Amino acid sequence: MITYNRIAEYWDNVFGKTETGPVKTPDIGHDDLNRALDWLCDNSDSILDFGCGNGIFLFKCCMRGTKTHRGIDISGEAIRVAREIQKLSGIEGFAFSTGGVEELKTISDNSFDGVILSNIIDNLYPADAIKVLAEAKRILRTGGKLLVKLNPYLTDEKIREWNIRVIENNFLDDGLYLWNQTTGEWTGLLKDYFSIAEYKEIYYPEHDQYNRLFLLRNEKKIVK
Repeated sequence: MITYNRIAEYWDNVFGKTETGPVKTPDIGHDDLNRALDWLCDNSDSILDFGCGNGIFLFKCCMRGTKTHRGIDISGEAIRVAREIQKLSGIEGFAFSTGGVEELKTISDNSFDGVILSNIIDNLYPADAIKVLAEAKRILRTGGKLLVKLNPYLTDEKIREWNIRVIENNFLDDGLYLWNQTTGEWTGLLKDYFSIAEYKEIYYPEHDQYNRLFLLRNEKKIVK
């Protein structure tokens, strides 16, 4: 049975060592991500970040003019840090909570203008990732926006080279869980729920790797 206890412990350890300070600028430190957040926040008042970590995306949205922010993360330490940063920054309009997919079910239909899923749905068990997409569609208002960022696709060669454990098919354990789908596979899945406004591969020189960035709109109806 797949559980996320080990994953929560990992992130608790990471965020337990994090130094905190106030958020001072809207710049998130990456040009492509800045443009993505500009797009997400344009004409948006309310933003939900599932897998929010220390809340940095939400704080940067706030500095772009959004008013209402909800952050959910499996790590209690991440949520503690997010609340501390909010306090140090002297900003309001935030609600942070610890939880997983089940926490999304507590949010009303059509209640947010934007949703962020940054390096989260490909770190979930596939059935849970699909639940998150369905919940995001339910929570988003018609015409609402979704920012999805994914880890890079790993080739079979890399999986062998890095000695990554295959749990089942393309679901891997590289220390964290990874649903290792190709960009084409992700595109097909996302189009079942949303229309794609933009796709871009964004480079992180400090890690020498690309992430995959989808900007989506909640317009397309699901065909039952």
